[in-house]
Amino acid sequence: MIDRVRTLLGPADPPPHLRTRVQQLIADTNRPARTWSWKLTTVAAAAVVGVAALLASSVTSIGGRPPAASAEAAEVLRQAAAVARADQAAAPRPDQFVLTTTKGFAPAGRAGEPASTLTRSWASVDGTRDGLLWVSHPRAGGRQTTVIPGCRDGRAAEWAADGSLRTSTRACTPDPAYLDGLPTDATTMLTYLEGLSAGSTSGNEHTFANVGVLIRRGYLPARSWAALYEAATRIPGIIASSPLTDAAGRSGVAVSLIGDIDRYDLIFEPGTYRFLGWQVMPRAGDTAPQGRREVILSVSIVDAAGRTT
Repeated sequence: MIDRVRTLLGPADPPPHLRTRVQQLIADTNRPARTWSWKLTTVAAAAVVGVAALLASSVTSIGGRPPAASAEAAEVLRQAAAVARADQAAAPRPDQFVLTTTKGFAPAGRAGEPASTLTRSWASVDGTRDGLLWVSHPRAGGRQTTVIPGCRDGRAAEWAADGSLRTSTRACTPDPAYLDGLPTDATTMLTYLEGLSAGSTSGNEHTFANVGVLIRRGYLPARSWAALYEAATRIPGIIASSPLTDAAGRSGVAVSLIGDIDRYDLIFEPGTYRFLGWQVMPRAGDTAPQGRREVILSVSIVDAAGRTT
């Protein structure tokens, strides 16, 4: 960055107000001119560094490409990565379940009033055992509690129209809740995120959205969590937003990407950098209905679907 900035700058020379001040100091001193010549050079160098810093902080593109995450956003994500990497929790057993409690808000009804839904999901660690989904406000005709059939020997039970399970089966592939096959370094993780939205015309926007998609998909090992946040620092256009209040009323620090239509936010708890939730909101000034928001209230490992401890 310094090399690139140098090509934009003229010869080092202090700005007029500094030049005048230095000349006044020289006139008022009895010290040898050589000493003040050194000081003048130092002032000139400091002026160049100041201009370079100003340019570096205001540059919006280099070579026609937007820069990676801003320094503030990158710092939030690196802190979150450090916290994730320090997690020493043991990997869950294949026969266990990942219990995730979330609360979601989305526009509902003609008036656009947000509807909130509390959800508890018991997802099979290895994807072969029957999981469970509980929602506080099921859709009309739906079920409050729905069994998520596991995939065993390539077959899973089929759902009836009301959400109950039939005796008939369908072909399947296990969908494990513990994602232990994900990349563990930032470079490979970024490539993985980009691949999830290959062919999209809004590449950076979709890549950033895929960070939230991956978080929603399952439970990641510590090294993959860290790699995910570190990869996000390399997505161009990510900025640090003003402090936000998430959908559960908790204060948080956020990193955001403003897309063509929506703004995508990932929200972290101040100080601990624990991930709180995400939201997709219309851009400022947009008259579209309120966006979609979801928060993670808790994540734990349990021995059976339906159990909370």
